[in-house]
Amino acid sequence: MLPAGRIAFATVGPPVPASALGSELRQRLPQALIEALDRISDQIAVEVFDPLLCAVSVEHSAQIFEHVFPTFRDYYISTLLILWGFLQEDRQRFSALTIRSFEESENLIRSSGPRWIGRDATLNALHALSTITRVAKAELRLFDDQARDIQGDASTAEAWANSIVGFAMAFSAVLAALTALAEGSKTSARLENAAVLAHWSRSYAVQGYHLTKSLGLLKIARPAARIGASDKEDETLAEWGLDSYADPLLEDDRP
Repeated sequence: MLPAGRIAFATVGPPVPASALGSELRQRLPQALIEALDRISDQIAVEVFDPLLCAVSVEHSAQIFEHVFPTFRDYYISTLLILWGFLQEDRQRFSALTIRSFEESENLIRSSGPRWIGRDATLNALHALSTITRVAKAELRLFDDQARDIQGDASTAEAWANSIVGFAMAFSAVLAALTALAEGSKTSARLENAAVLAHWSRSYAVQGYHLTKSLGLLKIARPAARIGASDKEDETLAEWGLDSYADPLLEDDRP
């Protein structure tokens, strides 16, 4: 259960830590902003990711997740506001850069996930990423002054915001663990915790997806394929069965 306080400013932005922003975005940002984002990321790693990834049990990790959620939410919103200000509130550009950063995160999960967190957890993370990408595209309607069919009350909007932040925290923790392992960095992260967080990221993403539909922001459309992969990657992933992660979304979209 997540705290039910004020409705936080929330939007789907690039994952945290700042290293996951995507190379294109990091190349475009002024050095001062990159340093500010890196400092926030360092704090998130110490106060949020390390406790989550080093928890001694699933129950302990769940307790920590609830405890650090407000802390992560505030840091995450700060990150988004920094990026939003730099992009001069250009929602189309923000969304495009966010989605491209998701593609880079997907590449990391595909290449490192099966080795470190296993097939099922990798599948969960890919499903979460595919789902939240659709939410990120749909939420542009939040800024459309012409949109008249947005539905729902304050409690629904709050639940939507919490699901987005919950996804970001769980998914970003998985990315942090995989990044450290892929780079050969020393880490005390427990792989079973990363696997559990991948599952939670999927749960929050699916919750956010359904709430996005409830708010009238998402129009039902059946996805044709994954975010993107080469034929060779498709063959490899088919052997693992990872190409099926979009199937539940197809079911979600059926009348």
